[in-house]
Amino acid sequence: MNINFNSNMTNFKVKRQKFGVFPLIFLLLFGAVFAGAGIFAIKGSKIDPNWTRISGQVVDSSSRISDGSTTYTPVVQYSVNGQTYKVTSSTGSSFYPNIGDTREIAYNPSRPDQAKVVEGAGSKAFLWLFPAIGFGVLVLAPILFVRSLHRSNKINNLMQTGQKLQGILVEIQSTGSSDNNNTYKIVVSATDNSGSVQNYVSDQLSGIGGLAMADFRNNPIPIDVYIDPTNSQNYYVDISDVPNLTPERIGELIKSVVNKQPQVPEIIPPISKPPA
Repeated sequence: MNINFNSNMTNFKVKRQKFGVFPLIFLLLFGAVFAGAGIFAIKGSKIDPNWTRISGQVVDSSSRISDGSTTYTPVVQYSVNGQTYKVTSSTGSSFYPNIGDTREIAYNPSRPDQAKVVEGAGSKAFLWLFPAIGFGVLVLAPILFVRSLHRSNKINNLMQTGQKLQGILVEIQSTGSSDNNNTYKIVVSATDNSGSVQNYVSDQLSGIGGLAMADFRNNPIPIDVYIDPTNSQNYYVDISDVPNLTPERIGELIKSVVNKQPQVPEIIPPISKPPA
């Protein structure tokens, strides 16, 4: 068997995508900040019922650039007892406001310079998105963490008590990106106890760039699969040996497979005796 490998395979590290402690902490902090900012914005938009409401006029706009996009916030002018004041809205949008539009203003009668722009129902609903997203993340993060721990425990059990099948890599599927890393799943074909050939899909993986360059279709790469004897749908494609799949290691694995195959006995024709 001739085995040819791409030299770029020698440096890669395959790992299973897990939801660990650091992602958990990050998402919890993100959710808390997002929820807190949303609640603060909602409280800031509330208007004291004792304040006086009048009409104002959009005269300007303040802008803020973030992540390459610009947010415009209208500046509204209003007058109280002949004195002119300005107040900036608490919400903005990606559209520049129309100068001259009328907006409702609520101001403190004892201090007319204290005022708020009365936001519409759409703006209020938008503000509620922030705490909703924040609390959603706070709930989702522990669920993902527990699921990841459960999967790790299940994998440990499968590798200790599961049925081990030796398969070969038949496909690499791209599943997108995670944490700025491309993620993949590999498909391994193996023969079960009934003699049927089944395909087994791995967990989500990253760092298999070098493996993707391997000529696995012409030079099969052996990969083990552990299957629950009581439930064939519960299995684990073992990637623990993938980081060590240097050309030399792949050659050793293939040779071990070839050596396990039954040898066909050579048929030697009988030797004819010379006539007496």
